[in-house]
Amino acid sequence: MENFKDINLTLPTGCDNAPRKKVIIDLTLAFLANDSLTIQEYLNPTAEWMKFATNEELTGIEEIKQNVEATHQPIRDLTIASVITHGKFASVDGVVHFSNNHILYFCDVFTFTSASNKGVVKEIKSYHIRK
Repeated sequence: MENFKDINLTLPTGCDNAPRKKVIIDLTLAFLANDSLTIQEYLNPTAEWMKFATNEELTGIEEIKQNVEATHQPIRDLTIASVITHGKFASVDGVVHFSNNHILYFCDVFTFTSASNKGVVKEIKSYHIRK
């Protein structure tokens, strides 16, 4: 994964007993770092990712990994404001400051294959605003 020790990283505190929160944070970091191994670990092979800001619908791990690689940019700061999980659903929101001074405000909503801890992400809906 990208060297996050050189990045100002702010994560929410509390509720550390929810294992899904770690999955969502790890997956968010993997998308930003172009970490295909973590992406593959946490996504269902037929996962779908709807990116509403760019009107993209990605299907399957390979298409998702290719999109992440093609859109990867170095980041300077990442703040994850909240991670909410319940059953087979989860969401994360925050802000990314890229090295080129662009800013991304994001909210991603995840659906897992099941409510069990063995479930993987089968759907992502992304609501992103770039400045």
